[in-house]
Amino acid sequence: MTTLATAPTVPLLDAPPRRGRRRGTVVAVAAVLLGIAAVIGSYVVAVLDPTGRALDDAVMRTATDLGLRGEGLGMLEFVGIPSVALAVVVLAGLALARGRGDRALTVVALVAGAQVVTQLLKAGLVRPDSAEDNSLPSGHVTLVASLGVALVLVVPRLLRPLAGLAAIAVTGLAGVATIVAGWHRPSDVVAALGVVAATTGVLTLAGALLRGRRRPRSG
Repeated sequence: MTTLATAPTVPLLDAPPRRGRRRGTVVAVAAVLLGIAAVIGSYVVAVLDPTGRALDDAVMRTATDLGLRGEGLGMLEFVGIPSVALAVVVLAGLALARGRGDRALTVVALVAGAQVVTQLLKAGLVRPDSAEDNSLPSGHVTLVASLGVALVLVVPRLLRPLAGLAAIAVTGLAGVATIVAGWHRPSDVVAALGVVAATTGVLTLAGALLRGRRRPRSG
């Protein structure tokens, strides 16, 4: 009778984690696909297409004519190598303090990986009929957005909604600042968000794969 009473509880207890892992995998794959689509779409629509390119340039010119260039540059001064490095150290330290060494590694990999991808894209992509260097994606927005995602990853679960709102707000301000300062077009901002989304998805899938390999098999 003991066997009949306890045996059915094993799959029931195991089901929620499995569902959670599957849901996480689906979200990560969606992030990768949406991120790639955002980068490709921004480049094709707002760079390669003459009409989209003209509209993208017009939006940036309108933003710079608002007279807020000084304010935008003032905000962007906070996004430099020293401040970003300090933020990475603080976020990684917070993860380690919570006993999450894997999250600390993810913070470093996310910020560095997203920036590497951004710089490779900026160097490899070209702007037709333009003598200026390619500006897509925005490196500043990539840094701010990746730090925002990292913040959400390292804080306790109860604080994640608040951290998410803060990350969205700061990333939005950084995106607007780059446009009003005349540094980037809206397409550069969208592409940067796509890079961060795709990088986050890839790291999530890689982490899930590593955890699956390390997990011992039950009898």
